[in-house]
Amino acid sequence: MSGRVLFRGTSVIVLAVLTACSAPVQKLPDDLQSSWIDEQRSTTVADAAALTWWRAFDDATIDQLVDLAQQRNLDLRVAEARVREVRAQRRAALANLAPQIDASVDAQRSRGRRIGSDTSVIQETATAVAGASWEIDLFGRLRAEARAANAELQAVQSDRDGVRLALIAEVIRSYLEFRLYQVQTELSARNAQAQEETVRITQARFNQGMSSRLDLERTVSALRTTRSQIPQSRELAEAARYRLVLLTASTPDALTPMLPASTSDPGALPDSDAERVLLTPADVIARRPDVQAAERRLIAAAEQRNVAAALRYPRITLAGLIGVEDNRVSDLLDNGSRAWSASGGLLAPLIDFGRIRAAIDAADALQEQAYLTYEQTARTALQETQTALVLYTQGKLRQQELSQAAESARRAAQLARRQYTAGALSLLEVLDAERSVYAVELNAAQATADVSIRLVNVYQSMGLVPPTGG
Repeated sequence: MSGRVLFRGTSVIVLAVLTACSAPVQKLPDDLQSSWIDEQRSTTVADAAALTWWRAFDDATIDQLVDLAQQRNLDLRVAEARVREVRAQRRAALANLAPQIDASVDAQRSRGRRIGSDTSVIQETATAVAGASWEIDLFGRLRAEARAANAELQAVQSDRDGVRLALIAEVIRSYLEFRLYQVQTELSARNAQAQEETVRITQARFNQGMSSRLDLERTVSALRTTRSQIPQSRELAEAARYRLVLLTASTPDALTPMLPASTSDPGALPDSDAERVLLTPADVIARRPDVQAAERRLIAAAEQRNVAAALRYPRITLAGLIGVEDNRVSDLLDNGSRAWSASGGLLAPLIDFGRIRAAIDAADALQEQAYLTYEQTARTALQETQTALVLYTQGKLRQQELSQAAESARRAAQLARRQYTAGALSLLEVLDAERSVYAVELNAAQATADVSIRLVNVYQSMGLVPPTGG
């Protein structure tokens, strides 16, 4: 009867200990949970297309640059190496749950001479021993360490995914800027040609006494001002090209053949239909790598708290040893004396002057920090996504208005030149029309590129990163 009571009492104690070691992970506030937490693990038909969202631009150069960057970018390779490091640490933590088996072989040979004798004495000893030890993880300390290591690995993998997502977005932004500066260069050259025609007409009218020197100098000044924009646009295009070289860990000579030739058509800039791949807000936080990493680190912090709490309870180990010993190495396996032993040990803290309590308090504080980081990351994710969507939709409206304004400005400039040639308009009105068409065309090109760049920001804020091999 006393044994049964002791067994029941021990079971109750063990159950209480295991319950105490299982601290639940804190959840996000209700205002965040209500918007997305229930759908956090859902998948949709659009997921496959969403994860390769850059293909929606339907630009072969973008596809090539993204693939090259994912293969060669140095920051991403560092992140991959970090994943391999933490994966090895997880294997080490899992190995602590298994027994440790060691073996040793020792052989000695010595020569000596007895006192008062000329006879040499040779002594040999040989020993072979195999031993095993195993800590019984009764209170869950080693299992908590393994779970913490696994959560940290998942967090580092999410960090790696975040680097990949940021890399893809930066490659596309740099490419879009490169194309924009190409367009600006060609627009400046095209408007310079139109202004050259105005200078030619004004020069002819000046030679005929129909225009003043002031009119001629004004047209020449406007022409040279437009031409001065060409070197600036070219240097910005080169800067964007070299940024692509860095992001792809390539060389200028290797990258140049991939990049398209110049174009003066703002509509030729890559664009995409956002509705093809955009997900619902419920999917946003669940997919963002930074939110996933913060969530995994919160879980790891909770498990580390369990590790600290388990230090209050005994550690139970089992050990065994088997070996042979003989006075001659050659006879070790045949005639050696055999021995074995088995033992069990229990190590329990008695008085530690508050060290374990301090470790638990520190783990509690770290868990609270991880939770607050998790909540802040989730709230930031919502704010960034909502802002990106607003900027994209408003930028799309601006692009449409400027596109129509550019068409009207071009028609107005053509009419102004014809009427000036016929003597119906003054030179100032022609110059004003030319300045207007140039400025509006530049703004329209900038707006087109901005829309695509803002769409990239939307995709990045939504955490749409392609899957990897692990």
